[in-house]
Amino acid sequence: MKFEPSTDYAIRILRLLYIRNGKMLTAAEIAQEIGITPPSFSHIANQLRRAGILKTIQGRGGGFVLGKPANEISIHDVFVCMEGDLKINHCLETGKLCTHGEQVKCKVHGILYGIQDDLVKKLSNVFIADLV
Repeated sequence: MKFEPSTDYAIRILRLLYIRNGKMLTAAEIAQEIGITPPSFSHIANQLRRAGILKTIQGRGGGFVLGKPANEISIHDVFVCMEGDLKINHCLETGKLCTHGEQVKCKVHGILYGIQDDLVKKLSNVFIADLV
């Protein structure tokens, strides 16, 4: 399992906004600083905005700022926003069954669930403010 590039960029966008101490940045400034195209930035920004993680200021002199404090935006929040729920194996997805038909007593399922739970807890305890 690995984060999609868009998730990595989303984390970097939020980190950039945090280290700029609340200064509003334009889409062009952020895209250039992060090293992505403006259309890629727009796609990522739209997802972050819909989740309330990024805020858009409209009008002349407008731009982007964090939608909430950096110490309240976890890496898990960003992951879920960009990629959906974290599932390290298909059998852990809602409604999916163990490929061996033994979900209740399957040792593999239990171990994978524990690993997934640990990963979610770790990602939930790392915040954008920690990435400076």
